[in-house]
Amino acid sequence: MRKSSTPSRAGVKVSAKEREQLIDVLRPNIKQVVKEGVDKYIGNGTRFLLELLMHTEARELCGKVYSRSEGRKMVRWGTEKGTGLIGGAKSLVERPRVRLKRCLGGEAEVQLETYKAMNRSELLDGPLVAAILSGVSSRNYENIVLRGLEARGVKRSTVSRNGIAATKPSVDEFRKESLKGYDPVVLILDGIHVGKCQVIACIGVDMWGRKRALGVRVGATENEIVCRDLIRDLIERGLNSQTAYLFVVDGSKALIAAIRAAFGQDAAIQRCQEHKIRDIQGYVPVKFRHQFREKLQAAYNEKTEKQALKRLAQIRIELSLISENAANALTEGMYETLTLHRLGITGLLRASLRTTNIIESAFSSVRRYMGRVTRFRDEAQRELWITRSLIETQRHFRVLRGYRQLRKLRNNLQNNREGGHHA
Repeated sequence: MRKSSTPSRAGVKVSAKEREQLIDVLRPNIKQVVKEGVDKYIGNGTRFLLELLMHTEARELCGKVYSRSEGRKMVRWGTEKGTGLIGGAKSLVERPRVRLKRCLGGEAEVQLETYKAMNRSELLDGPLVAAILSGVSSRNYENIVLRGLEARGVKRSTVSRNGIAATKPSVDEFRKESLKGYDPVVLILDGIHVGKCQVIACIGVDMWGRKRALGVRVGATENEIVCRDLIRDLIERGLNSQTAYLFVVDGSKALIAAIRAAFGQDAAIQRCQEHKIRDIQGYVPVKFRHQFREKLQAAYNEKTEKQALKRLAQIRIELSLISENAANALTEGMYETLTLHRLGITGLLRASLRTTNIIESAFSSVRRYMGRVTRFRDEAQRELWITRSLIETQRHFRVLRGYRQLRKLRNNLQNNREGGHHA
């Protein structure tokens, strides 16, 4: 028999007779509902259901209203104003009070579990953080919460404070997350400008090509102290400093010095070829830039290191006739731009790891998430939002292209460290 495409409804199910009884009790004024808006009526209905749940719990604890039961241990004690989290905002509700019938000492008031449940922090934190990361500013948050209710806690300053409080636990968890048992093959480190600060980030890639944000540090500049602090933190959290990794960096001398200080002078470092091409283009007259970009890309596309070095040597001679600074820029760190060639990596994996585009792409999303956060109280708050945005970005990471060659890369890295030969 063919199944219905309509999903089954979860929750309360009522018969036609019970529905008619509800209509008789509620007696909704259809003309008024249409005039004032359905959203307002639904908002008030949500509040009514929350109050009904609390009264149901009170009935289970104390019995029916006006009932007389000598065996009951709790009694009703009127009602008072309270709040419930509805649609990402606090709304007023009428809360029934319940007290112990006989209390010889201590607190006689009984806290309703339903009232606790409707005020759990995640009911506010989830919609609030999602709204801010979607580009809603704190001053406009009030305009998007559920209408038809007397919402509280949605003013700009309150939303800002709540947003920070909701963000901090996940950021603290990310910072303290253990890396023991995590076995990356590639570590990509880059310094990115976000707003007026410099962010040093590290993304790891494991044997199956899965990317994972490992750490972030915010500093005024991309200096060696900040870079060493980031790497030291990764090692303290469990990253094995004795394992052979491929480090992909943007060419920063501070990053390279920090890597060699922690992982040894023979660490395999792949400098970003795109950064190198841009550095050279900066010294070349505009009319020659496109020409030399094509020549450099063709050299880096050569299959072997020997062939690439031969073409790069020819390009250096041509550059020296135009700009000595451009020729020197090519020579500086040229050996490290060919590390993937030296390790025998070709095809999609080389294309994926020849640049630091993985981090740059991630931080383009970070900038989008932070687009509406423009004012920070201090450096710690800035780092908090950058880290939270990176955590959100991490959810959308895709598997690295060419990941099937990562096992070959791991073997060749080990052989390279031991001084052996690789394919």
